[in-house]
Amino acid sequence: MENEDHDILEMVGHAEKRARRFASQALIIQPGAIGDCVLTLPLVEFIKTHFNIGTVKILGRPDYTEYFLGRTAIDSIKDIDSVDMHRLFADHKKFELEDPDSLIHTFAGFEQIVTFLGDSGSDFENNLIFTANCSNSVEVTTLKLIPDADFSGSVAAFYLDSFISSQGIDETSKMNLKKKYITPGKTDLKHGLKILESAGIEEGYKITVIHPGSGGEKKCWHIDNFYMLAEHLSDNEIKAVFLLGPAEMERFETKTIDTLGAIAPVLCDLTLTEALQVISCADCFIGNDNGITHMAAAAGVQTIACFGPTDPAQYCPVGPQVTAFKFQTSEFNSPCPDKADQLAKKALELLNS
Repeated sequence: MENEDHDILEMVGHAEKRARRFASQALIIQPGAIGDCVLTLPLVEFIKTHFNIGTVKILGRPDYTEYFLGRTAIDSIKDIDSVDMHRLFADHKKFELEDPDSLIHTFAGFEQIVTFLGDSGSDFENNLIFTANCSNSVEVTTLKLIPDADFSGSVAAFYLDSFISSQGIDETSKMNLKKKYITPGKTDLKHGLKILESAGIEEGYKITVIHPGSGGEKKCWHIDNFYMLAEHLSDNEIKAVFLLGPAEMERFETKTIDTLGAIAPVLCDLTLTEALQVISCADCFIGNDNGITHMAAAAGVQTIACFGPTDPAQYCPVGPQVTAFKFQTSEFNSPCPDKADQLAKKALELLNS
């Protein structure tokens, strides 16, 4: 009987511990683009693990994070435009809250708040600390979205190191940045295959998804190089698929899109979730330094990232299978058959390994 009582108490203790964990929450204020959000995921996992946090919410742009739920350490998403964030930039000495106030409700109940919006010591930070602590005690940490000009390491590591340093945490082992931070499910693979099938790509072939664009035009390898790359892969019985987002559809001329379509199927007008589903079915992904490349790498897909003006040491995606190609300006901004051939050979080597 005594042992049974002990077992029951132990079970109750475990249940209470689990309940406390799931009740604990953290908030990440991330106003950045797709790549910035993906590079934040290692930090999210660290916070969740180190502080035994049950739920992490991101306050940002749903258009950039819609696919996070159920596939990453992010458990909840709130649109940053739905919050009167501008009020937090007011002079701290004149900042006032109503009773009740929607801002208090927005920032209530969190144990940790990490913001990439505002500067350390600013009116915004002071007002956020005041607002968040109206309901409960909370640790607020302000991190830089963009590292200083003299910083040369990985941005994902910069976020982690900055947070660890600000907390005074004695963390001797850093998180592994060469692992999956996005885990597509079986349904994602099923939907991805359907999209590929609708484009004429059937199962049984090795597939390479090529994303030839970027939100920043200067970060785009010359389009002719992607033509040649796709042709090289097709000549080696690799099914190439071009993935175009809103930026490419707006920037590319009809002639350019038609040329791409003559070489390989072109997928456009996909949501980020659909893009992830297609990429999850691929054996390889090739793209510029952009958000989709970061997404593919973090999902564990064999990823080749093409860098020109940006530094791969700083902006290389996190993920278990990432190869960065750094091109000189002359090789990046003009047709370069030798480099296209070199990259194609590297892709074939990875596909056949």
